[in-house]
Amino acid sequence: MPPHLDAAQQALYDNIVDTRVKIVGEAALFDERGALRGPWNPEVCSPALGQHLERLATAIRTENSLEPRLYEVAILAVGVHWRAQFEWYAHERIARKAGVAEGAFALMRADRPPEELVGVLEPDEVSVYKLARELMATKRVSAATYAEAKAALGGDDRKMADLCMTMG
Repeated sequence: MPPHLDAAQQALYDNIVDTRVKIVGEAALFDERGALRGPWNPEVCSPALGQHLERLATAIRTENSLEPRLYEVAILAVGVHWRAQFEWYAHERIARKAGVAEGAFALMRADRPPEELVGVLEPDEVSVYKLARELMATKRVSAATYAEAKAALGGDDRKMADLCMTMG
């Protein structure tokens, strides 16, 4: 625990530790000095804003209409695009627990085209991966890719919205 946190910082720090250690484990949450890894340090430094980011992240994780394996595929695709090492490090484990096929990780980490993941990922996972890669590469999604993903998600507008918010 950092030695000099004010009351608001300490409350946010404690909330992050209490909720995230169960998900990512202590090795992923803390570095070798015991400081928080990843995006949480800036949140704790600015708890007035950080508490809102943490609530949003919790809602995306706990109130998402997508199955966890689907939002994990999206998170991994976004993480690869931005070369976000911590994102990959934390979410690869979570994706495994959520049921993403073992053979998919090396292919996704190498940013392979969606066609190479057909037969490795489930069809709905391939559609999510394709949409995420296209969005990251072009900052747009074609009508065809959107329609394919929406169909793969059962034609559900909420699932499409939740997918987009997850990638954001």
